[in-house]
Amino acid sequence: MHRTIDPTILYFGTPVALISTLNSDGSANLAPMSSAWWLGWTCMLGLGQMSQTSDNLISRRECVINLPSANLVTHVDRLALTTGKDPVPERKRQWGYRYEGDKFAVAGLTPVDSEVVKAPRVLECPVQMEGVVHHYRSFGKNVSANVFEVHIEKLHVAEELLSSASGRPHIDAQKWRPLLMSFCRFFELGGEVLPSRLAESEFMKQVLAA
Repeated sequence: MHRTIDPTILYFGTPVALISTLNSDGSANLAPMSSAWWLGWTCMLGLGQMSQTSDNLISRRECVINLPSANLVTHVDRLALTTGKDPVPERKRQWGYRYEGDKFAVAGLTPVDSEVVKAPRVLECPVQMEGVVHHYRSFGKNVSANVFEVHIEKLHVAEELLSSASGRPHIDAQKWRPLLMSFCRFFELGGEVLPSRLAESEFMKQVLAA
């Protein structure tokens, strides 16, 4: 039996991302988020309009989307309730947010230079995507948010996650252990529950061989 309910949020679960951007003074900002999805080499990001990251994406039009593995969860959690915006917006202050000027230091993570964008990558994250903002607009019902269409220009992946079985390097799904968030709580993947027919299809064979 099902019940009709009216929860405050619908946040069923996506990978956690650490978005690195540059502030107006050239310093780096780092923000955790988990409203993201990908299709091809384009990523859609959903961010609150009060966030410094949202401001930076609008003004700078670039970022790095860093994907932490599950073993980085404590580093990610250190960024909870922090903002790079000074002064802290009143509503965020009421929610318990505080200003932090050096988010990398707070998280205990290391900034490293990117190749095509000015925002730094996160050294410890096994997946790092340099991207440029192609388009953005306000988004959502009863929520103050922006949605950003980010085109991925460079993809950096830790060697230990790669497989070359098809002749072209790709991420081995058995080795990738992303950090996930569902209803504002952290999770990680369990084991594969069933071999996918799509994964064995001619479509995927052509994708991997392309």
